[in-house]
Amino acid sequence: MTVVLTFVLAAAVTFAMRAWMTVAGGRLVESERFAELTRLVTPAVLAVMVSSALLLGHDGAARPSVAAVVAVLVAFLTVRRTGNLVLGLVVGLVANAGLLLTGLV
Repeated sequence: MTVVLTFVLAAAVTFAMRAWMTVAGGRLVESERFAELTRLVTPAVLAVMVSSALLLGHDGAARPSVAAVVAVLVAFLTVRRTGNLVLGLVVGLVANAGLLLTGLV
């Protein structure tokens, strides 16, 4: 349980550090155009991180697991429906863990 808690805490801190720049940057700038571009950075970076994690293994290109693909789809639909990126990440992680732990896929 300690290991799981450590990973959850590390993920929360990492997410907060990455999201802070986008959130603060969008509020600190004077230019409306720059603020608009700054708001687009987080989804773009997140998309690159997810796609590279799905498609690249340690030895190069790899085929993603069904659980990972389903989790990404669930997270994407959650974000599209609610507009909340954090909720989408949490729902996607829970979906992935649930599918892996139950052995459904």
